[in-house]
Amino acid sequence: MDMGKAESESIAKPIGCLARLCQEGRLLEAVQAVEVSEREGLRISRNDLFCLLQGCIRQKDLAAAREVNSLIARRGFDINKFFGSHLIRMFASCGSLSEADILFRKLSNPSVYTWHAIIAAHTKLGQNERAFQLYNNLLDSKLKPNEYIHVAVLKACANLTDIIQGNLIYSYIVEDGLETDLYIGNTMMDTYSKCGHLQDAQKVFTKMSNRDVVSWNTLITGYATHVHGLEAIQLLQQMHQEGMRPDDVAYSSVVKACSSMSDARKGELIHHSIIESGGGGDSHFCNILIHMYMECGSVEDANKVFERLLDRDVVTWSTMISGYAHLGHGAKALEAFERMQGENLKPNNVTYPSVLNACASLLVLDEGKLIHFHIMQSDYDQDFYIGSALIDMYAKCGALQDALGVFDRFPAPNEITWNSMIAAYAQTEHGEEALELFQRLQVLGFKPDRVTYLSALKACCSMAALDWGKLLHDQIIRRGFVTELSVGNALIDMYSKCGSLADACTVFGDMPNQGIITWSTLLAAYAQHNDYLSVFECFEKMQKIGVRPNSVTFVSLLSACSQKGFTDKGYEYFFSMKASYGLKPTTEHYNCLIDLLGRGGRMHEAEHLLATMPFQDKFMGWKSLLSHCKVYNQVKRARRCFNRLVVIDPKDASVYALMLDIYANANMWNEVREIQEMRNRAGVRGKLGKASIQVGNVFHSFTVGWRNHPKQDVIYKKLKTVGLQMEDKVSSRKLFNLVSSIFEEHKDDLLCGHCELLAIGLGLTSTKEGTTLRISKNLRVCMDCHAATKFISEVEKREIMIMDTFRVHLFRNGECSCND
Repeated sequence: MDMGKAESESIAKPIGCLARLCQEGRLLEAVQAVEVSEREGLRISRNDLFCLLQGCIRQKDLAAAREVNSLIARRGFDINKFFGSHLIRMFASCGSLSEADILFRKLSNPSVYTWHAIIAAHTKLGQNERAFQLYNNLLDSKLKPNEYIHVAVLKACANLTDIIQGNLIYSYIVEDGLETDLYIGNTMMDTYSKCGHLQDAQKVFTKMSNRDVVSWNTLITGYATHVHGLEAIQLLQQMHQEGMRPDDVAYSSVVKACSSMSDARKGELIHHSIIESGGGGDSHFCNILIHMYMECGSVEDANKVFERLLDRDVVTWSTMISGYAHLGHGAKALEAFERMQGENLKPNNVTYPSVLNACASLLVLDEGKLIHFHIMQSDYDQDFYIGSALIDMYAKCGALQDALGVFDRFPAPNEITWNSMIAAYAQTEHGEEALELFQRLQVLGFKPDRVTYLSALKACCSMAALDWGKLLHDQIIRRGFVTELSVGNALIDMYSKCGSLADACTVFGDMPNQGIITWSTLLAAYAQHNDYLSVFECFEKMQKIGVRPNSVTFVSLLSACSQKGFTDKGYEYFFSMKASYGLKPTTEHYNCLIDLLGRGGRMHEAEHLLATMPFQDKFMGWKSLLSHCKVYNQVKRARRCFNRLVVIDPKDASVYALMLDIYANANMWNEVREIQEMRNRAGVRGKLGKASIQVGNVFHSFTVGWRNHPKQDVIYKKLKTVGLQMEDKVSSRKLFNLVSSIFEEHKDDLLCGHCELLAIGLGLTSTKEGTTLRISKNLRVCMDCHAATKFISEVEKREIMIMDTFRVHLFRNGECSCND
């Protein structure tokens, strides 16, 4: 035998085992063998070519697919009759829809199977509009769609959430008598569910004479996806009752429904049911369970599932870390992160943001920087979500320049990083920089989204920038975001904190939907503006229309009772939380009750409540009681409060300031020196007071230690003049001394810095007579500045609004809306 003949025989030999070659993925070898066999005169059957076609479909090998197509064309087979639909599926499976389209257009008389192949190919590869077009072309021909074509085009409707087309196709299905087909019924339910038409999906389900597991799963998943958790759970129970055993898909959907409902009890029952059925042992399902328990706040149950799981992957660890961070257990999140690294698992783009959130909550900047170092050495250095988490972490840890450094390192920032940087400025009292960045974003061609506007509105709140807020409101209306609940709530809050309660009420009235958060935001607005009677009226209105109050609602109610001195009414609201609404009082509610008792002079009751309240975090409660000790000159009780406070947080400057005032008012100068020494040893530095005022289009900020304003001399002269104008008043000398003290060298002892008086001085000298002055303050207005501002409003005949961290003070004719 010569060498050429031997080589041909060795190549042609594999034709007998073509199926094995295709199964092994050796497609080009198989094609080559077929070509050699043809040259040797061997006949290639249709079955051989079908074998090659199926191999290309399985392997998704486009190069081999083109060779097979060329082979079929050369062999002269009628692709209309034999190969049309298979070739289309082959090219579609290899991702080449254009070649599938070219092939389809060459067919002179495509069969119904070929139509299905081309329509299904377009649906599968996301060309849903083209799938509709092909479906309409089919309807124009003499052929009638079969159930598979209807299913393919229904899937296109689901992908586009196009319920109009879906209903039209379903009408054709009913005309053809195919509505009872199981495959079509399941697909129609899926289409309705993805379009949010759950009632229609339920109707299809009810009409189905035969249902399989897919039928139940489709409807259960639809309810769970659209946050109808109770219906999903009820359907699972019905599935059990009808003798149909749920699979992991059904259970996963119901567990996710429990997450959305934050119902740990129902989730636990479902979990037990899964265990009894012998399912739910794989890591994917356990991850869903862990997420559910964490969403419901059941850390212990989540930890049990986690510890029992032997095969823990990066998703499992990330779910635990994310849950810890979300629930405020930052230390546990960092501990889990260390354990994960100990198992040699590489963090991913879900792990890192969660760990950074934990660092932010704990204010551990050094730990955050170390994680940032690891990120820079990984493949995630330019990940936008991780970059966003880094910006947030640095901002919350007080390292704003580092946050800006992360932002600037992105060569092409996107909406995510822009939003994060704007939010970073807004939440760290750098409102002016936040709004400047907002403008820059638009100049560069980015369109603000809902998140951008929420941060920009927050920036307006920190500066009392009413004009800016109104400008943003106009943009929000034009962009179509005004109907979104979160944006509407933020607008109410912005107008309230910028001193315009009327605008806040107008936004509330214009909102199409007013949920409990919206009502609670309005209640808080009334409380901030000292309109406490409206707080009670608003509460009665929301109850009448069936809106159940939440925890935030009761904070406003209790605050209103405290300010009005309605002690008995406050107690009634407090005890009704659990008795009438099933709400467990939090530390914040107890603090409101302590403030209520303190204001009423019931100091012993307040101290007893503090000592017995079922919470570890009692700092704000003791601080509130300490402030009332100052009012009622209770020195011994004040010292007991102080001693507890410095144990909890030895570096809170306001605590030392309060105790110093109490001892000074009691002429206990030895004790004053003792507290000063304690403060110095602790290295306490008070938060700098900052006040802002807008004059024209420019914002002016004043802080303690300020000396560099171009109108410094004019401001000082004006404040001095105001003091002299009031020399016949009882407090004139005190005011004069206060104005003078602003310019002394050692102002750090003055906690607030009296910066609001500087802002008032600028406003008086830079605006027309009668203009209302709007000033924001990052701390509570001190008693001295409050008294001074009342006098200034009377002498200058001005309305002066100061928005501090607690309420809006409207000074007019020597009086304040807070009634002191």
